[in-house]
Amino acid sequence: MRGKIFIITGPSGVGKTSIATELLKRRPRLKKLVTYTTRPIRPGETNGVSYHFVDEATLTSMQNAGELFESARVYDTLYGSKKSDVEALLHAGNDVLFVIDVQGAKTIQQDHPETVVIFIDAESDEALMKRLEARDQGKTVNLEERLQAIQNERVYGASCQHRVVNQEGKLTETVDAILNLMDHLDENL
Repeated sequence: MRGKIFIITGPSGVGKTSIATELLKRRPRLKKLVTYTTRPIRPGETNGVSYHFVDEATLTSMQNAGELFESARVYDTLYGSKKSDVEALLHAGNDVLFVIDVQGAKTIQQDHPETVVIFIDAESDEALMKRLEARDQGKTVNLEERLQAIQNERVYGASCQHRVVNQEGKLTETVDAILNLMDHLDENL
């Protein structure tokens, strides 16, 4: 049986990575696709686990060669995932989990309408900005641009079939809601 593609998306700082980590622990056939990025590695990240950290020339070359399943430029950083990585996981019967920004989600959804997109949001702009500042250790850049992006991302989120609010301190409840959704989708195949 071929697997499904799931996307966890939402504004920067909403908790996508934390949610994905818990989903992967609790749903064995769900596999996170390790995507490529040109951004610098952050403390606590591991190359080949968090992302494949590459330079712009490498990722652009992969894009030009038609090797990418999707790619997007976000805040001067290029992101992408390899077609062969996605196909290998799907053909093995695994569900593939993308943890990506809204731009990447739109690209995948456009080319692969069977994709299940789950938009994650925070309970408020204030809560989201607090999380973002905590993650960036007070060094959040492009604040006005990010606030505008959040509003644009929420417009997309409103069009998504599946939306979940990740409330501060309620990660377990958020993950439970997403797992219930995934189980429901499995039952209705």
